[in-house]
Amino acid sequence: MIEGTLKIKESEEYDSIQLLSISEVTEVYYQLFKKEMESSATETKRKKSFDGSIPEEAANQLVDFADRNQISCFSQTLAELLTLLEWQNEKKSPEIQQSAIYNSLLRVEKAANNTSTWELLSQDLEGPMISISSFETNMLEQTVSMYIVDILDKDRTQPLFFPLTELFQSDILVKWRILEKIASIKVMPQQTIYKHKLTEFLRKRIQDEVGNWLDQEFSKLKMSGKSTVLKDIEILTKILKDFKTQLDVAVDFVSVEGSLFKEASCCYFDCLSKTLDEKLHPICLQIMKSMDIYQEYHRTFHVNLRDSCALSHALYLQVKHLVHCLRHRKKTPQSWKLEDYNSMFVKFFMNLLQVVKSECHNRIKRAIQVGTKDSIHSEERILSCSVIVLNCFCTVIDEWKHLEIEDEDLQVAFLIKIVDIICDGAKIFAEALDDTLSKEILLLSNADIVKKACILANSVEHVRKYLEDLPHQMQWKHSLNKLNEESTDTSFSDQVMRILNLIHQSMDSDLNCIVAKNLNTATTNLQSQYEKSLSTWLQASNLLQGYERFLCHFNEYLESVNECLKDELFPKFLSFLWVSTLMYIQNGFQEGQSPEYAKTIKENIHSLLDYLLYMKMEDTDAYKPLLRQLMSILDLNSKTTVDLQLDYYNHIAESIVSPVEYLGHIAFQAGYKLTGEDYVDFYINIQKGQRLPARKFEMNELYVKLTLCPSSLFPNQIPLKSTPVTEDLDNPVFNQFFQFSNLPAKILSIKGAVVQVLVLNQNKSYSAEAVLLLKQVQNMSGFASLEFLPVYLMPLKKFDMSQISYQVLENRSRWDKNAKFFINSRNKAVKSQKISLSCIPGRNQCLF
Repeated sequence: MIEGTLKIKESEEYDSIQLLSISEVTEVYYQLFKKEMESSATETKRKKSFDGSIPEEAANQLVDFADRNQISCFSQTLAELLTLLEWQNEKKSPEIQQSAIYNSLLRVEKAANNTSTWELLSQDLEGPMISISSFETNMLEQTVSMYIVDILDKDRTQPLFFPLTELFQSDILVKWRILEKIASIKVMPQQTIYKHKLTEFLRKRIQDEVGNWLDQEFSKLKMSGKSTVLKDIEILTKILKDFKTQLDVAVDFVSVEGSLFKEASCCYFDCLSKTLDEKLHPICLQIMKSMDIYQEYHRTFHVNLRDSCALSHALYLQVKHLVHCLRHRKKTPQSWKLEDYNSMFVKFFMNLLQVVKSECHNRIKRAIQVGTKDSIHSEERILSCSVIVLNCFCTVIDEWKHLEIEDEDLQVAFLIKIVDIICDGAKIFAEALDDTLSKEILLLSNADIVKKACILANSVEHVRKYLEDLPHQMQWKHSLNKLNEESTDTSFSDQVMRILNLIHQSMDSDLNCIVAKNLNTATTNLQSQYEKSLSTWLQASNLLQGYERFLCHFNEYLESVNECLKDELFPKFLSFLWVSTLMYIQNGFQEGQSPEYAKTIKENIHSLLDYLLYMKMEDTDAYKPLLRQLMSILDLNSKTTVDLQLDYYNHIAESIVSPVEYLGHIAFQAGYKLTGEDYVDFYINIQKGQRLPARKFEMNELYVKLTLCPSSLFPNQIPLKSTPVTEDLDNPVFNQFFQFSNLPAKILSIKGAVVQVLVLNQNKSYSAEAVLLLKQVQNMSGFASLEFLPVYLMPLKKFDMSQISYQVLENRSRWDKNAKFFINSRNKAVKSQKISLSCIPGRNQCLF
């Protein structure tokens, strides 16, 4: 008792007293309560713990004392709380139960919430929110602060915040709730000192416990460079897995019991993230540097590289998942070093690409070695290795999808490279099968080659068809769209898409070429099996029966191919076979036979084409140029000898050659008159020659010779010859009139009927011709005489023997008299022609 301030009755029992201030009476009440608490604790010293209760009689006396001295309910409960906290701080015996402190806090909270209106001060005024004495304020700050320090800083016997698996113990959970109540009870408008300390020590305790856990786990690492890096990375991955497990527990627990951190203005996961960043980031950097050295050292050893990449990827995923989990739970926007985890693993990703490529391509090569050994005797249409190869591709795609790379540049690099690896693998597979067939061709029969080529083509096509859907399987568009989520500029993604399409199209084209090559091999060897019947068909002596026999064999071989070739490839195979057959027919066609022979072959070819189209042959443009060429040859050989001659003369009449090939020009007039309904007379006046090479070749006595061609159309007409001219042989003047009488009028409409004008000299050093189509000759009915008709100036040319009609006639001349006569007459004219090159005086020098 403070002397001079209290008037105490002589009775030892609690009596009402007069206090000078609220603070003093509150202090008296606190001292009385403390004395009763100590008295009650003395009676329970034999027990290990004390629940803070006092006898009922003493409690009633304290209530009477408070009522008489107007001590508020809040002050009464606060005195109880301060007494219990002070007992705990001083480590008095027996030990106070934490539940007693928690229950006392609940009573304080209830009293604070139920404080009557007259006890509350205006919110606009500074000071406590509740009518509380200075004594109580000082005691509250001091006692609670000491308790916080004791709980969060001094007492390290057991973890409070990490790992949270220990929180299921009731005494630890009570401590959480005590601290939460200390933070939540609002006594003063400004932040109290003890709450500031609570926030500070709470953060420090969380960080210390997380750091201690990590330090203890990291002590298992050897960290001695590349010699122990594999074991270290394996241990670190396990540590992070355990940490992630503890983090998952923390997430669940804090979501339920995390009001402590909210009231204390402390983010649990900020503290955890900061400690993890400080402890884990340097460890990861050091380990990945050692891993880079290890992988560079073992770069040529596939097994070492593969195993180290698998361990590195497992660590990468653990770091990534930790970062992702904490990134969404942090409240502070500050970045932390561990978020840039991709930079630590860049070299590993590059090595991982090498591992994926090597592993994929090695599996393909091993599959080919096993799968092609007995393909001929297999009943399957495709090789088992093609299934293994596709499974390998699926595995690569699946592993790529689970890489979970965050860095955009790495994502793009991996997407392009994985596509490249798969497409290269498909090429390796196709080229290896093609190489296998090339090596075995000399050892197999034609029938076995056909079957093997078909099976190999099936296998390559099976892989190619599956990879047609590669853009969808790898979700190219979706992957690239994710890169453009924050930007409207699509130029980069468009460029990447073009690269991907080029890689894919190149692979598809290469596989198509190898499929075509295998089908072509099958075609060649299949044709060799029915070549004899095909050759027999083309023999002129046995044409009809030969075609039927050939068709029978042809159909039989097609059925055998259809059994071993995939349905989608059979139409393409038929188109290859059709081209090969057309080429054989073109080479085996017997020239010089009768027109009926060519007509029959032509009909057989059309029949065979209809049959192949019925069999679903691929109707492409590949065979059409060859077919047109062959049909052109057959059409030509189907013509009569007269028609061939007409074609020949029509060609040389209409052909245009370079002026340097001219042998001079001839000027003449030509016309006809009707002499009846069916006959005409033909008139021609040869006026002169121009720029003939006479002086260069010592010409003498030039003359003109006219003939109606072809001669078989004019059997009774004889060639007409002019008188010789010996003056000015460069530009000789003939002025010679010729007439052909009683010609059938219909010849004027026959395409190819011509009048041939030959200019020759006596020593046969010069011979040239000009050909005029009869259908171009003008009707003289409107003219008084021939001299009024226009003058033709036609070039004189050397004899042309290159026209294909001439070649057909030459081949036919062996048995056709008309063809033989025509060829002999032309050959005779050619022999008289001494110059082979054009001559233009003053420009070109002529050679004999």
